[in-house]
Amino acid sequence: MPAYDFPGGIYPPERKSRTSQAPLCAAPLPSRVQLRLRQHAGNPASPCVAEGDTVQVGQRIAKREGMVSANLHASISGMVSHIDDEAITIDADGLDKWQMLSALDWRTASPHSLLERLEESGLAGLGGAGFPTHVKAQVAGHHAIDTLIVNAAECEPYITADDLTLRSYPHEVLDGAQLIAKLCGARQIMVGIEDNKPQAIQALQHVLTEQQHPIEVTLKVIETRYPSGGERQLIKKLLNRDVPSNGLPVDVGVLCHNPGTLLAALHSVRDGKPLVERIITLTGGAIRHPGNVWVRLGMSVAELLNHAGLSRERLYQVISGGPMMGTPLFTLEMPVLKTTNCLIAATRDELPPVPAESPCIRCGACESVCPEQLLPQQLHWYNQTEADDTLEKLHLFDCIECGACSFVCPSYIPLVQEYRAAKQRIRLKRIESAKSEHAKHRFEFRQARLAREEAEKQARRQARLAQNRQSTTGPHAGPNTAPVADLRSLRIAQTAAKAAVKKAEKVLARATEQAPNQRHDDLEIQLATAQENLKAADTRLAEARAAVPQKEAP
Repeated sequence: MPAYDFPGGIYPPERKSRTSQAPLCAAPLPSRVQLRLRQHAGNPASPCVAEGDTVQVGQRIAKREGMVSANLHASISGMVSHIDDEAITIDADGLDKWQMLSALDWRTASPHSLLERLEESGLAGLGGAGFPTHVKAQVAGHHAIDTLIVNAAECEPYITADDLTLRSYPHEVLDGAQLIAKLCGARQIMVGIEDNKPQAIQALQHVLTEQQHPIEVTLKVIETRYPSGGERQLIKKLLNRDVPSNGLPVDVGVLCHNPGTLLAALHSVRDGKPLVERIITLTGGAIRHPGNVWVRLGMSVAELLNHAGLSRERLYQVISGGPMMGTPLFTLEMPVLKTTNCLIAATRDELPPVPAESPCIRCGACESVCPEQLLPQQLHWYNQTEADDTLEKLHLFDCIECGACSFVCPSYIPLVQEYRAAKQRIRLKRIESAKSEHAKHRFEFRQARLAREEAEKQARRQARLAQNRQSTTGPHAGPNTAPVADLRSLRIAQTAAKAAVKKAEKVLARATEQAPNQRHDDLEIQLATAQENLKAADTRLAEARAAVPQKEAP
């Protein structure tokens, strides 16, 4: 296979050895869990239990809301003690009673039943933004997928969760890949893994040698370089395909999943086990027993780190995720989420505070390491003046926020934080613009409706006057019909109705283009109403013309 490559990249210290050599184990059952309703991309789940209810492990406690959302299940057995807009809290009873789903054979089950199971199990991506798995598996209906990539690069320093997953469950991960490939219609599966994981590579090679798979599986070992685990970078490295600007991997016929998600998918189908736990890397200089552990969702970070031997005296900060793209936690009472793959309890010497920011010296180091070939300096300058139109022209939204530019910046400019804030600012502007356009559309729709109603009112009045004149003059006065003014009013109403339909279609098309995965019920209802109004106006005008064709002006 030819060796392709992506531009840029850096070589930060790996710091994986402390956790990669420790065996995988299970964390103790928490005494209480706080299950966030938003643990995935899209809409938060909606509670379907009440305070005081008794629940079992695997029981659904919140149902998905809308197209892009995911169910939520109890991770411990016990009583629901509190529900609010953010989370559901469960106090454990210590019994750990389970409520499993029925087992399915993924080889013989229909695609429809497999999709239903993924949806019912509340699966979401365990290595990225947490996109609901059942939605991602349905892309074959809109895009032709030829390749499923198992993203086992795990390029972030410290994190070894995928490494231990592959070493402990290689058969299951590849079976999960076969399951997802069957759903999306992929003809081949490629496993991309960095060369710093020799034991995981050996485990995968052993499985591929001894086991036959319906869909061809290719193992590709790549150079260890950050951020080779980015979807765009891995696709370029393995297939030499370039994901278009503002595009997705499905636009080039590729679907990416990490090993943890594939393992969870197999467990949900083969064993009937909803997503209630995951593997998390616990590391950092402030804990005595680093390693990878199975953790129930909703367990507090403080309780989990204490189990790993947290030294509060040495602790400087806790980061959820890796040091490059992770998020510092301001409180240890945060719960474990579906997307939590690593917790770094770092000392001050290990991850020291960033020095004070200095002015940009225009060295160009950030540009040379950018894996997306952007212009970080110009993005930085135009962000200072909030020139959002220019930022979009410079492809700000192609930035994957890998942090390579900030890592090499000699002026210690927090470039990624700036880009993240700029993206959020532009998104908010888009939302406000959409709201303004929607309000404008509603106003114009109301004005058209009022004009139509006024025209209909005038037409009825003119018809009554004509009828009165006819009854007064008698049958010998000759044919007497509604005046031309009646037809003119009806034509005005018809024109207003047509304008309302065109406007509703335009607004709905724009909203669908900007947010293709969201529902637009309000706009669809407005379009349907406008179409009904147009149909009624056409009918009334046709009836009036049929009654008095000789009176209509040219």
